[in-house]
Amino acid sequence: MNEPNGALAAGEWNDVIAELIPAIRASNPDRTIVVGGVSWNSIDALEPLHLPADDPNLVATIHYYEPMKFTHQGADWVSGSSASLGTTWDGTGSQKAAIEGAFTKATAWSARQHHPILLGEFGAYEKADMPSRARWTAFVARTAEAHGMSWAYWEFASSFGVYDPAQHAYRPELLDALLPQVE
Repeated sequence: MNEPNGALAAGEWNDVIAELIPAIRASNPDRTIVVGGVSWNSIDALEPLHLPADDPNLVATIHYYEPMKFTHQGADWVSGSSASLGTTWDGTGSQKAAIEGAFTKATAWSARQHHPILLGEFGAYEKADMPSRARWTAFVARTAEAHGMSWAYWEFASSFGVYDPAQHAYRPELLDALLPQVE
């Protein structure tokens, strides 16, 4: 289940996980399973997430879209997001510290639980200005890497996308933010 949320409490989700993992292991003893916590796979949902300690093929996933006021500005599915239009991400010390603090929290959980972390989603909606999107995306990706996390950008070719399907071309600012050219 991607991004369990709403009325599904952490305890109930842990009960589901406790049933599903053995069912998967019955036919796939070595398959890597990616599991996230409740609250849309938020970092805060890692703490109550219970994964079997003796299973080396479990990866915990988090999704990161903070600050939502920036990453989801103008998104029609987010109530009140139009009020955030024009919000920039300038890479100030406090902006960077918020991301670093969140990822440090996730890394600490990973070390205690002995399960690696996949940053399974991150991205900024198309209504944010491209220079801010590129700065934020690059900082999040490099911070995840510095914390030993693999990552997957949300998403390829739509409103958050690194690829512009109308132009049949990558958005170079986002592509470089994700995969900087090595000189």
